[in-house]
Amino acid sequence: MTWNCYLTIFKAESPVHIGYKQIGILKTTRYYITGKAMWGAITANLTRALFDNPNSNDYQDVGNFVKENIKTTYFFPAIKGDEKSLSDLTDVMVEVKSNKNEKFGVFLPRYEEPKENNKYEREDNRDVGIKFSKLSKEEFEQIFVGSFVSTALDATTKTAEEGSLHEFEFIKNRVKIVKSKEHLDVYWIGYVFAKEKAESKNKKIRIEKCEESEVKVKRLDNSNEENLTDVISLTCIGGERNDGLGKLKLVEFVKNDDSIFNKFKFESDENVIFRNLNFAISHVKLDGVELELGEIEPLVGLEWSEKGVGQSVSRVVVCLTPGSKVSGNYELESYGLLIKIH
Repeated sequence: MTWNCYLTIFKAESPVHIGYKQIGILKTTRYYITGKAMWGAITANLTRALFDNPNSNDYQDVGNFVKENIKTTYFFPAIKGDEKSLSDLTDVMVEVKSNKNEKFGVFLPRYEEPKENNKYEREDNRDVGIKFSKLSKEEFEQIFVGSFVSTALDATTKTAEEGSLHEFEFIKNRVKIVKSKEHLDVYWIGYVFAKEKAESKNKKIRIEKCEESEVKVKRLDNSNEENLTDVISLTCIGGERNDGLGKLKLVEFVKNDDSIFNKFKFESDENVIFRNLNFAISHVKLDGVELELGEIEPLVGLEWSEKGVGQSVSRVVVCLTPGSKVSGNYELESYGLLIKIH
């Protein structure tokens, strides 16, 4: 069984908040969509598509199946344009060769070596050297990041309820570029890898076929079959969804047999292997990998258990953050994590 790679592009129908750190009343956002957030969205949509009245066991079965057989990279914000119009913003261009041969500039995080004449506020330089393609962190935030403040009202006094004031960041769904006279739509670009003919351990679900622009997933006990593009055509992802955030519309899903982000070659036989990475395109497990330039982050979260959703704390995984300087070959694992091949 081999892995099939699909270039996957979503158009942001609303801002996106991917939970990160909380500073006072402010909930900050990550500047990318993690593989685990994408796994959760695919699992939720696929379970509801395959089962009429899914229960917790159905969600767990589908989640385990997706975890092992439908892996994704992280997804990064992008805007539509060409090399000339985006030359000051990004050097990462992805082309969709089907349809109108559209091109997108992608904003990948990347730590860079500090120059000798640079003066930094911190001696370790680590939070200063990160860029998003050609944009500094400050420039990226000015263009792409917004925030929203709200508070609950006390029903009796009609004044702000004590302790209810909160603010959260988000990645905008439309941005204004200095050179452009109009606001531009924001897209999210990443890659989905599907293992053809793979079955769940309980023999209930199988990837029936991987076509040029479709992955067919079949429920074996009743022959119910779903197209993955239909399943994720409208995807809700991340936090603050009750406030209307996180709506993504699928606009492109097409086989990709060469490289990801037009930069990194991959092999996709028994495992998905990225060759000669020079910076991390997702979190990299700190297993025999030395930190050259970047940051280290422990990943931990709440997961499903017999007690219900979010009732179990996941095992802590210590990782290099996206954009950190790396070298060598890496295998794509579940939740979009990378591990170095020694």
